[in-house]
Amino acid sequence: MSELKLSVVQQRVLTILQNEQKAMGAYALLEKAKSFGLQSPVQIYRILKKLSDSGLILRLNTLNKYLAYELKKKQSYLLVTICTECQAVQIVDSPQFAHAIEQSIFPQNFNSKHHYLELAGQCALCFSKHNSPLLT
Repeated sequence: MSELKLSVVQQRVLTILQNEQKAMGAYALLEKAKSFGLQSPVQIYRILKKLSDSGLILRLNTLNKYLAYELKKKQSYLLVTICTECQAVQIVDSPQFAHAIEQSIFPQNFNSKHHYLELAGQCALCFSKHNSPLLT
């Protein structure tokens, strides 16, 4: 994806997401990008759409947030796990998962818009907080 030309502001928004190393909402990104001249939600949403369409970020529908993650051109399907409590996000690139998805959708002639599946639940840390034995 190195041929892709980004404007200075688009590159700065991408850099913000990369530096944060976590999923961020559009308004939080807008706040951080105001010093670069962005003022309206429409501006940030256009930039996020461009970055998402270009495969440079993922739009996490479950959280309504964006995550810096570059999808490779030939990359197969990913599993994105999202903790609904702490909002931790993990990317799982499993050949077995990709193979299962491809075997399921190709016979149906289904053309997927996104090459990742979001799975919401509890991460191990949050699960253990709520399911640890009581101290006596």
